[in-house]
Amino acid sequence: MAMDYSVYQSLYTYMNSVLGQLQSLGTQSQTIGSLYSGKTQDDSLSFGETFRSAAGRMGVPESMDSIFEEAAEKYNVPINLLMAVGKAESGFNADAVSSAGAQGVMQLMPSTAAALGVDNAFDARSNIMGGAKYLSQKLQQYNGDVDLALAAYNAGSGNVAKYGGVPPFQETINYISRIKGYMGQELSTGKTVTTASGTSASQTRKNAGTAKNSLDATDLTQQLAEYFVGMMRLQMMSRVSSLGKGSSIGSLDSDSDYTSLW
Repeated sequence: MAMDYSVYQSLYTYMNSVLGQLQSLGTQSQTIGSLYSGKTQDDSLSFGETFRSAAGRMGVPESMDSIFEEAAEKYNVPINLLMAVGKAESGFNADAVSSAGAQGVMQLMPSTAAALGVDNAFDARSNIMGGAKYLSQKLQQYNGDVDLALAAYNAGSGNVAKYGGVPPFQETINYISRIKGYMGQELSTGKTVTTASGTSASQTRKNAGTAKNSLDATDLTQQLAEYFVGMMRLQMMSRVSSLGKGSSIGSLDSDSDYTSLW
């Protein structure tokens, strides 16, 4: 039976809300980072980074749609534009490679990926974030002109400068038209991906295949996700309680059960 991966998004959203309530206390002598990581604010990870790091190590999948939403918000790029580019570039295929050598969901050239800080272009999260960052730079460069930003994404900023606008290349003209058509649609990738820090896409797939030999991977990852989030919740509750503030967070009642989310 297919699993509804929205459970992971629900758990992530829940834990983000818990962190927000902790941050609202605002009067503690320690930072939120030190509450659950034992680190100072400068070297602690955000909740999202902590979750993704642990989830990646455990092979927990996440929605590609949610990655697009996060990237769009982070780099201030319209979500419909960002997803339209992903669809036009690769059909949301994290393993895509073009004849010119462009890689991943957003079809980043190796040199561009490196300049954007993308270490593994076949990691969907890193690739989408890199593509969003690049598209954001182009929108800023051309004062929000979508046509010019897309032309630069497809044909390069040098050609946009050379021709003083959208280059007269049929491929580029068709590219802009196709993306604008996609922007008018309700897009969804319909995919989940596993993003493991320091692990290549091929190694991730190999690990997933090995896991199926002993236990169905879907059941395993759901159990691990539930365990991980549950332990984080309990740790946060313990920290807040030790500060004498536990009663100020109603949603963290000791009798509550995070599994009620679904």
